Parts: sequence; C-alpha cells; structure tokens
Amino acid sequence: MTYVTAIGGVKVLIKSRPDDFWSKIQDSINSFPAAAPDIYTSITEDADPSKRHVKYGSASQNIKISTEKIDENSQEKFAYTIPEGDILQQYKVNRFQAAILYPNDKWVEWNWTYNYDQAKTDLAHRFDALFAKIVVETLAKLDNHIQKP
Repeated sequence: MTYVTAIGGVKVLIKSRPDDFWSKIQDSINSFPAAAPDIYTSITEDADPSKRHVKYGSASQNIKISTEKIDENSQEKFAYTIPEGDILQQYKVNRFQAAILYPNDKWVEWNWTYNYDQAKTDLAHRFDALFAKIVVETLAKLDNHIQKP
C-alpha cells in the first residue's frame, strides 16, 4: 500500500466582526451545534480535556461520529487531529489534521491534510468534496447565527 498526502481547504468571506466570529470558533463545542444542528447534533468533552466527541447530523453523509484531539486553541489558530471515527474508517484516511485560522480581512480559512491509499484516489476525492461542503456550510451558518439579533 502506498500512501500519499492530500491537502485541502476553503476560504469563506464572513459578515461578522472577526473577534466575534473567532470567539464562536474557540467555543465551537457549543456554537457549532447551535448554529448548524443539521451538521452537528452534539460535541461533547472527553475526560481528557484535549479531546472531544462529535456526532454529525443528517447533512453529513457517511460521517456520523469522530473524536477530535485539540492541538491548539489560540487567538491565531484552532487546530485539531482526528484519531478515530468515520472519516478514517469510511474514507480510508489516516493522519487527518485540520486548522481554522483567525479571519484575515474577514476571510476565514479552514485547511486540512491527510494521508490516503493511492489506490483509493476516488474515495479521497469524494471525501474532499464532502468535507469542503461541510466546512463551508458550517462557517456560513455560524456567521448567519452570529448576525441574528
């Protein structure tokens, strides 16, 4: 089996004030399920405070659960690794890492890298398309949620 590294990401323009948006990213355990319940039904903390468990909703095809290890939650970056869950199992991915970057001129970036079996390129392409859709919808719904009075 030959593994190759994939790099993906999106950039989304937000309407919210960057500091307001970033505080919701840092508190995504609460804000993602509130803003996008069709994508995230729940995000719960683990006994280990650097880990959390994500349950995905109906808008997330084939990805229903994952465990995230928070690598950084700072004023510049929210970074995490997924050590277990449907992303790894359903899409035959390993070493999945992602980072959301503080808004730059109201542009928010969410980037990811992972390794996949070179023989499963089609599966990796399907995963990238699905994950990009989830990420764009999450950021847009969070931005709209912040804008509500």
